[in-house]
Amino acid sequence: MKFYSLTGAKDADKDILKSQFDNGHQIGIVCVAGDYLFIKKGFKTYYIAYEDTDRIFRRVRSYHVNMCCDQGDLTFEYLIVCKNDKELIEAQLPGEKAAKMLLEEIKAAHPEGVYTAPAKSDEEEAVS
Repeated sequence: MKFYSLTGAKDADKDILKSQFDNGHQIGIVCVAGDYLFIKKGFKTYYIAYEDTDRIFRRVRSYHVNMCCDQGDLTFEYLIVCKNDKELIEAQLPGEKAAKMLLEEIKAAHPEGVYTAPAKSDEEEAVS
């Protein structure tokens, strides 16, 4: 398996990454390991060290849809990883329960992290 850094760094050892990935706990496309967070996108597996992140949080998007027999709302959960106030990756999660469990596991692996979404600026609130 080949691993790709979310930050573009080339300093991680492939054997350490493979060991951490194999021993980590996977929920959907996200794997929580001891020192790294892994996210699978297509045929690639991306990684980032927890200390390289500024913020990790859940994003919930709801869409109002017309279906064949009724109207309804579809809700999607995403895991967002940020560094330097820039979103590095957005990973779709299997559902609300899985998203909550995943965030709790990440908090346990890296308790010093920030796990809330950034506050909206006045301009963003005016547009919403």
